[in-house]
Amino acid sequence: MKIKTTAEDRMIAFYRYFSLSLTSLMYLLDHTGPSVLYKSLLIIALFMIAQVFTIYYRRLRARPRVLMLVVSIEMAGVIALTLLTGGFESSFKLYVLNPVLIAAGSLSFYFRWSLLLSYIGIVTTFCYVFLNSEGKSFADAVLQNGNLFLALVLTVIVMQMVNRIKRQREEANARTNETMEHIKSLYHIVETSSQHDFMNIGQVITDYVVKLTKLDKALFWFAKKSGEPAPQSRQTGWQHEEERFLFTELEKHEHEWRLQREPVFKSLPGLGDFLLMPVRMSTRFVGMIGVKLESSEGLEGRRWYIQQLMFLSELSAIILERHELGVIENRLIITNEQNRIADEMHDSVSQSLFGIVYATHSLKQTWRKMSESELEEQIDLIHDSATKVAKELRITIYSLSSKKSGGPTWLGMVRSHLKSLSRLNDVEIELKITGDDFSLPYPYHKALFRIISEATGNAIRHGAASRVDVELSLKPKWIRLSIVDDGVGFDTDLLWTTSEDTTSGLGMKNMQYLAQSLGGDFQLSSSENAGTKILISIPVGVAELKNA
Repeated sequence: MKIKTTAEDRMIAFYRYFSLSLTSLMYLLDHTGPSVLYKSLLIIALFMIAQVFTIYYRRLRARPRVLMLVVSIEMAGVIALTLLTGGFESSFKLYVLNPVLIAAGSLSFYFRWSLLLSYIGIVTTFCYVFLNSEGKSFADAVLQNGNLFLALVLTVIVMQMVNRIKRQREEANARTNETMEHIKSLYHIVETSSQHDFMNIGQVITDYVVKLTKLDKALFWFAKKSGEPAPQSRQTGWQHEEERFLFTELEKHEHEWRLQREPVFKSLPGLGDFLLMPVRMSTRFVGMIGVKLESSEGLEGRRWYIQQLMFLSELSAIILERHELGVIENRLIITNEQNRIADEMHDSVSQSLFGIVYATHSLKQTWRKMSESELEEQIDLIHDSATKVAKELRITIYSLSSKKSGGPTWLGMVRSHLKSLSRLNDVEIELKITGDDFSLPYPYHKALFRIISEATGNAIRHGAASRVDVELSLKPKWIRLSIVDDGVGFDTDLLWTTSEDTTSGLGMKNMQYLAQSLGGDFQLSSSENAGTKILISIPVGVAELKNA
């Protein structure tokens, strides 16, 4: 397996070879000791060993225990090399900085200082006992090499400071990334939920609970509404056969939940320990958001889960209230539009038709008494009035129809969006449409636009595609949508199991929810380096029957 080389790895490798080259040169230029051939062979061996240690350090940086063993082995080798080539007079005495740097930058505080003190103690003792030809005291031996020891100590201290700064930066980056993911999740929840029916909003929220808490199981239990059946509760992580038992147990405590306003820890028989949070809109109690807790979670972890659930509870209440207000607003818009059309018809067409009816009734009573010219004049008057009514009716119809009035159509907005996306990202997007969307209900327009926008955006942002083909077939009873790109692709099995950690995976779930909310079918096929294909089939009219 190829290991990615970091800037830190390159810096350590550079210092290792640079210091070895300098110490080797000094060793060769020293006329005392072994022959030049022996020194050359030793230096070649040292470079080969240095290469081995460099590779192992790079591979073992994520395994500190094994890395400690390898560093200890190298330190033992450096001590032996130093003692065999003259002790404190050796040209290789500064080469000890290599394992010291590795220990100071990657391993624990106690290990790095133990390693350094072991080196100083062993080398000093050996030199004092075996290489002390001048009969110096132990203190003199230590003081004579004080500069070396001071350099080693300062190196460890500096590396500790650098390592601390590095950890602080990594923690800050991690917090920044987590915050950005939080913001993106917030955007996706609000944006996605506005496209779904009430039931699917619950599923979207449970998926995001799992994403934000990093737990395996979450739920959204809906309470009964007065005079209406309860919306279908949703969960993420449980098997289908466990779902009914889970929500039955929660329903047993409905009275308790309605009185609850704070987070509650609850143990449900046969299910485990739960953290539950009530969701309340300004007008009523909605239900409970919850997660199944792991037995290993400590108090600090549970506090963090409470914070996340409180945030998601408030957000859910806002989303659901916004959803209900949107439904009411749509009804009011339709009612106002119906009243406006009725007023227009009454003020123009209805009055004119009444005049025609009155004129024909009068003509029926008096035509025998009229001369031929008078009768012809009256018929022409009725004809002109009918022509005027037809013209007014045509103008009213054209003003209500964007297709007939030349205003922006839904298909025109889709083409304009994809054209802008293509131009801004330098990606070829081919759109093929068969059929007409004129009679397509508004919820289908809204969902299809969101799916097309999400899928093409994912293909460009996450798939790095250079071409996207969008085919939309609109028939009276069926809608079929195909979106194919030539991007990098991905493992679809991995997507559905770990998508909580990826924005693109959440986008796929959003599209699936949108298709299913209209009674449709969502199919996804992809593989690495082979692009992605999305096929969606939606029966027209099923959503209206479901919501009727």
